[in-house]
Amino acid sequence: MDEKRIQALLDDPEFEREIKLANKRGSEKMANLPKAKTARIDLNSRRLVLDMESGVTLLVPLDMIQGLQTDDADALNDVELILNGTQIHWETLDVYFTVESFLKGIFGSQRWMSGLKEHLAEIGRKGGSAKTPAKRAASAENGKKGGRPRKRRTA
Repeated sequence: MDEKRIQALLDDPEFEREIKLANKRGSEKMANLPKAKTARIDLNSRRLVLDMESGVTLLVPLDMIQGLQTDDADALNDVELILNGTQIHWETLDVYFTVESFLKGIFGSQRWMSGLKEHLAEIGRKGGSAKTPAKRAASAENGKKGGRPRKRRTA
């Protein structure tokens, strides 16, 4: 587009009206997004700590967050909140997330989340299939009593 056509577009009253409406919609959306006051990394527990404006503190294990699988403390600590606390950014690692996505339990792409769910399910399966002497003894004792005790219902 040449400069005259661009200037004609910018001078068009309809264009000006659309820009004002878009800015208004953007401001309204920003006002309603969840915002963090602070973001920091706890290297001892390997967690992201987000202190929200609402007073809630969110802790997310770093290994669950796509792009943060590193032991480089400087890169992990290079975290900042941007866009009035609605987004979190690691400059060194080139990783961006919205605070809202963390609150929804979304820590990466669909592919990443699918792999993460499989990984967590595998951990659960391994834990549930543990064969310890204590578990064998409890199972044998329950068998003598007629099997696993029924859960009691309380009203």
